[in-house]
Amino acid sequence: MKNIGLLFPGQGIQYIGMGYELYKEIKSAKKLMDYSNDILGLDLKSMIFNGTEEDLRATEIAQPAIFVISAMYFEKFKQMGEGFHMVAGHSLGEYTSLYAAGVLSFEDGLRLVRKRGLSMCKNNDRGAMFAVIGVNIEEISKHLLGLEDKVVIANINSKIQTVISGDIDEVTKVALKLSQIENSDVRQLKVSSAFHSPLMMDAKTIMEEEIEKVVFHEPIVEVIPNVLGYGTKDPIIIKNALTQQITGHVKWLDTILYMKENQINQLYEVGPGEVLKKLNQTITFRPKCSSL
Repeated sequence: MKNIGLLFPGQGIQYIGMGYELYKEIKSAKKLMDYSNDILGLDLKSMIFNGTEEDLRATEIAQPAIFVISAMYFEKFKQMGEGFHMVAGHSLGEYTSLYAAGVLSFEDGLRLVRKRGLSMCKNNDRGAMFAVIGVNIEEISKHLLGLEDKVVIANINSKIQTVISGDIDEVTKVALKLSQIENSDVRQLKVSSAFHSPLMMDAKTIMEEEIEKVVFHEPIVEVIPNVLGYGTKDPIIIKNALTQQITGHVKWLDTILYMKENQINQLYEVGPGEVLKKLNQTITFRPKCSSL
């Protein structure tokens, strides 16, 4: 029996022209794209299909763009005629996972991610993020002692990859020290600020108010919030976790292992690219992760 989990990618996977084939070939996907322009009063379609990489890299554009395109990929998944049993999204992707699970309407989800992008881009010059590969979490934590308000662990993505985030000067110093550890690989991420860190506190305050206005429905399947790393169907818990996610860290390793432990035996990455599929290979080969 196939027990299917759906994974939705986050910011950084965007590129010009993503989803164009879905727009042309799947009527329901085209409808979502056209509807998004009406919801936002913004020509998102032109930015995605005919804009520039610089425009699409802007957080306030990238986040709603990825939400819409991932929702279009969800339409492609539905055409396969298979059900699904659990959902999770990486950072921004959590919003699309909530849409897929019936917690949020498409309109509410899109409006929230647009406001999320706008609120998160206000401290662009103050923060940075680095992916740290090949250094265990205990060793990384030692280098963060005394820097709790300035540099934090933002993502535990796999057994070998962790992301640190924070004040640009301090996080760069930590990244340099970690890069000197034997067999380590430390890379600065192409993001505009220090997501999932205390620098996002103002954004958290804004989003807490916005999220509170929205009705969260009980999901049709278990949802795994980033800050929990385990599944729930409680709308109150899901809503609170989504607010905490702005400054909290992404427990992606726990998320995938939770799916494995709960008999999910097939994963699909629902969105453009294969970022989560490749990441999954550093966690476990079972369940297998396939891209659409």
